Amino acid sequence: MTTKKQEKIQTQLFQILVQLSQEQQKQVLDFAVSLRQQTLTQQWDNISDEEAAELKAEFEAEDLAFAETALSNYLPMLQLDDDD
Repeated sequence: MTTKKQEKIQTQLFQILVQLSQEQQKQVLDFAVSLRQQTLTQQWDNISDEEAAELKAEFEAEDLAFAETALSNYLPMLQLDDDD
């Protein structure tokens, strides 16, 4: 979409929005947010298995380190609770 078309659509949307009640504006916002979420979900769903595997590998070490840190702190906290 060209910039002029985008500007025209945005102007029309704004003109309509200002005429709506606050509740209707909230509904439009909720709808726009849901459209954005759908787009993000579709983008994620469209990645290849290879890309998904690369992402998994990329974050695997970080996720494992986080889990190990959380668990290593968890046992001493349980022991402190038992002592009380």
